[in-house]
Amino acid sequence: METKNTCRSALLCLALFCAGLSGLYCESASAEGIKTETAIGLTMTTKTELAAKISETISVPFLVGSGPLTSDNNVKFKLDGEASPVSLNAAFETVWTPIAFLEIVGGASAGSGWNIPMADGLRHNEREGAHDAELTGGPFNGLVWSVKGGAALQGDLAAFKPGDWNHLVFRTYHAFQYRALTSADSEESWLYRADDGENRNGWNYYGNYFLGYRMPIKLNMIGLLVEEDLYLYDVDGGDTWGDDISRWTFGLLANYAFTDRFSAMLMAQARTVRNFTDATDDYEFYQDRVVDTDDERRIEFYRLVATLTYRLK
Repeated sequence: METKNTCRSALLCLALFCAGLSGLYCESASAEGIKTETAIGLTMTTKTELAAKISETISVPFLVGSGPLTSDNNVKFKLDGEASPVSLNAAFETVWTPIAFLEIVGGASAGSGWNIPMADGLRHNEREGAHDAELTGGPFNGLVWSVKGGAALQGDLAAFKPGDWNHLVFRTYHAFQYRALTSADSEESWLYRADDGENRNGWNYYGNYFLGYRMPIKLNMIGLLVEEDLYLYDVDGGDTWGDDISRWTFGLLANYAFTDRFSAMLMAQARTVRNFTDATDDYEFYQDRVVDTDDERRIEFYRLVATLTYRLK
């Protein structure tokens, strides 16, 4: 009960802090050059995932120059609140653009979850018996928090060859994140928001690569998004079950703008999954499986994702 109350209090404090910071910047929005945007979104997938999100973004001019590479220099402050049928999450992120092709990113998040018959929001993942797995823990059994830092490089062909149909864009983002569950120690595994349950308190790497074509029509963007996730836990024996193997996701996406404020994005995703030896492939507890070193990964269809976004201002 004490842990549950602590988690609820922490989430409430974070929400109040985010709301207060948002109000502070909104009061200053009339200042020259400061822009604010509020958006709500709904994401659905073919894996019966559902999440609603509200975002507040404040853009403040910073170290603005007179040249084309520095004329739009700014710092963006972004507050996110997200809810799913099994979790609540809040995040704060700052993005500094010191030059047109570079972004410096830092952020933090906190959230918790509960469990329903169809999905688990927050669980401890433990070995049970020989090779079985047992998911334990009740609702709000701890707070999942994270801090991150990273950078992005980006470019647009239209910057060199102006034209409405010349917006061939590229962006690559790379970040290191420390994430932990307050009710778990460094040796325990845990599940959050219906993932694979292979999380541990420690560092992770995330990177992505996006190549897209932006158009001056209703179908205003098509593109390819490639994402990489890698655990950096350095657990003894982790290479046996594949902790050291990157997990890749490949997505083809299209965005359609119904109006200036309302848009829909549809993405089809495939992903890599690890191949295990025939003798261990059926083991429930992931640390008892052994990666097939002759054929470590395969690609499979993952899901369809649809996101509806409406900008309030």
